[in-house]
Amino acid sequence: MKNLLYSICLFFFFSSASAQIRISGKIEADGESLPGAHIWKKTNYTINDVADINGFFNLIGLEDGDTIVCSFIGYKEKWFVVKKSDDSLLINMEQYSQQLQSVEVRASVLGAENFAFEKLNPIDIYINPNSKADALVAINTQMSSTIKDENAAVAFRGASPQQTGYFLNGVPVKNPVKYAQLTNTGTLSIFNTDFLKSATVFPGNPPVEYGQATSGTVVLELADRFPEYWQHTASLSMANLGYSSRGAIGEQSFLGVFCNYQFDEVLKGVNSVNFKDINSFNAVEGGALFTTHQPWGSIKIYQYAIIDNYNFNFKHPSYQDGFLQYAERSLTTVQWVQDFGSWQSSLIAGNSMSKNEFQFGNMDYLVKNSDPYTSVNLTYSKKGDVLKTGYAYWRQNSVFSGDVPTFAYALAPIHPILTISSNKQLESHEYYFYGRKKWGDHAFGSGMRTAYIPNSSEQLWSYQFNYLWDINKRLNLIGAHGKYYQSRIDTNPQILEQVQSSIDLDFSDKHWAIHQSFFRIHGDSAVSGSESRLSFFVKKKFQLDQSASFYHLDSSWDWFARTFLKYNPFPQWTFNASFQIFKGNTYRLVNSADYFSDLEVYVPQTRTSPIFFDPYMNFTLGVSRLFQFSQKFNGLFFINVANVFDFKNENSISYNYDYSNYQSNYLTRRSIYAGIIFNFVND
Repeated sequence: MKNLLYSICLFFFFSSASAQIRISGKIEADGESLPGAHIWKKTNYTINDVADINGFFNLIGLEDGDTIVCSFIGYKEKWFVVKKSDDSLLINMEQYSQQLQSVEVRASVLGAENFAFEKLNPIDIYINPNSKADALVAINTQMSSTIKDENAAVAFRGASPQQTGYFLNGVPVKNPVKYAQLTNTGTLSIFNTDFLKSATVFPGNPPVEYGQATSGTVVLELADRFPEYWQHTASLSMANLGYSSRGAIGEQSFLGVFCNYQFDEVLKGVNSVNFKDINSFNAVEGGALFTTHQPWGSIKIYQYAIIDNYNFNFKHPSYQDGFLQYAERSLTTVQWVQDFGSWQSSLIAGNSMSKNEFQFGNMDYLVKNSDPYTSVNLTYSKKGDVLKTGYAYWRQNSVFSGDVPTFAYALAPIHPILTISSNKQLESHEYYFYGRKKWGDHAFGSGMRTAYIPNSSEQLWSYQFNYLWDINKRLNLIGAHGKYYQSRIDTNPQILEQVQSSIDLDFSDKHWAIHQSFFRIHGDSAVSGSESRLSFFVKKKFQLDQSASFYHLDSSWDWFARTFLKYNPFPQWTFNASFQIFKGNTYRLVNSADYFSDLEVYVPQTRTSPIFFDPYMNFTLGVSRLFQFSQKFNGLFFINVANVFDFKNENSISYNYDYSNYQSNYLTRRSIYAGIIFNFVND
């Protein structure tokens, strides 16, 4: 395998084009630099840069005659044709006229945004060597993520994934991952990065303007507009076939559509050891995003649907067979935003519907969920000051029907069952207020949220305080404290409450950056700890990230360490490597079992004291190569080898029929994943 990978790399290396151009320059407006302005190659979004604090940018991998595009919110988009003689460009951006500002694209203002731990743009996700172009997987590479599995569910700072809040275009989304994501290949969440505008991550002290989270919150906003030209993307990998198209359908209206099919035959055939216990998996998904910007406001409508199933070998002492998980899901969001000078009003509505079926042995049940949501918001925003208030209504509906085992130790089809049928509802009427005031280098934020639960006549309260100090251009400090609630339906309605306090310190320099966090969480669970990250980078060629986290949870210490390396030795090539290690999960072994003659099964009785699996370790390597076929047509080839050293990371154990012996079940073994992506631009 090593020789094969080496040969592939050599082949693509010697076939690369040599006439590459590197250009640099500065982006400004009215003589002032525009930090954060975005510049990219028109036919290939992956060749891009963001202007630094002084407005300077650097682009690598261009050719004579390529078109580059420069954009910044509130300014006209500018296009340039690259020439070999170009050395240093000075790009002067022009503001939209007053007439155009009446239909200027503006997303809903997020009050607590400048207190966020991190804000990811699509390019941050695509260039993340371990994200697999998936927003939630990219978030799980951050130092605050404490998920002890290889899936896309996000858990922050020792909390459970169920405590994390997800919002798409302002609409809450529960459990936004696929069943097929359990293979740890391909896109794992239901969010399409091609349509994403940004993902704002709050690992602690979630903003009260969103609520319904007691750990962290992930706020995702889809694109407000697409380029004036049409861009088409087709992808083919060992487990996925996909297509997307997006562009303008009028002067101020835009449309994007996509579809994907996830399959198992090739991946299982190439990686037979890794997938030996997976019988089958596949998913069919599609979506459409429509946006229009008129004098009466901006509207964003998104519709998504997926059919998803996953069948794996499940070994239980009483029965062994395939465990089937099947889902049909639909997500709809509608967002209207209108600006009135410094004021903004928004109306948000949506619904997440799902039908989930589970089959194994004497288990056969169906869960249907429907979660209609609507909110009205009013925001004042000027020169860093924000006032935001609103009302939200959320009704969670859960219908459960089917057969479940009477005894947890008797799961064979012949064993007794309970037939259950239930219909649960949980309503909440919520009001919130949030304010942020900026005084020089200091910003203060505070807010409260209250919810009335008609089901139980409960009144819930949440509050939050934030403080940001920009000590200098390189160093800032964030302090936060708050109390939070979450209402949700699993099998029964329940309310969770947590109190959080945190301090975050950020320092950045030309070639390196440091982030340090200290936090404490108490309520339904108690966690305290620290998080540290060091980043080192040399222009666009080399980047190294090292993070370490320590948590005190349930009278014991937990720890995580992650290392990520990205290297661009020459234009159009990217090499990446990662190493992750964290403390193994706790488990208890059964050390005695009694025989139950009526059911002909053994019943576990006593267990050992808690012991730990060995630490989780995973070293992954990847390489990608960009091909430029023409001005309008390019492609990207990638290959990834996960768990190169084939570490046997224990995830669970399976017992024999009488619990006298057991064997370990492992997460991802060594596996290869490869694919190619084509981009075509239609002017």
